Amino acid sequence: MALLAAQQISITGLNPTFAAANSSDTIVPDDRVILIYLNTNAATRTISLVTPTKLDQFGQALPNVDVVIAAVTGREVIGPIDQSFADPATGLATITLSATTNVTVAAVRI
Repeated sequence: MALLAAQQISITGLNPTFAAANSSDTIVPDDRVILIYLNTNAATRTISLVTPTKLDQFGQALPNVDVVIAAVTGREVIGPIDQSFADPATGLATITLSATTNVTVAAVRI
């Protein structure tokens, strides 16, 4: 597990640095943070944003938020990763990945 550091975009732009994705990563939730995933593998991958509380205000079950990245040239921009994904124990949002081969990620704060 790695803590992803959000790269700040500015008026002059940002060429984000991508790193190898882990099977489980965390990030400090922020309503201005997005994640960019690239998949060059021949198989699709599933990203899961973990819903930490599992119940909404009415006691109804909340599933994780799953996003499928296409194979070979898949690119997904996900977010914002806001406080609703924060684990009450750690304050961090957790993102899991079905498989990590040939998948990279960049966290960007807009």
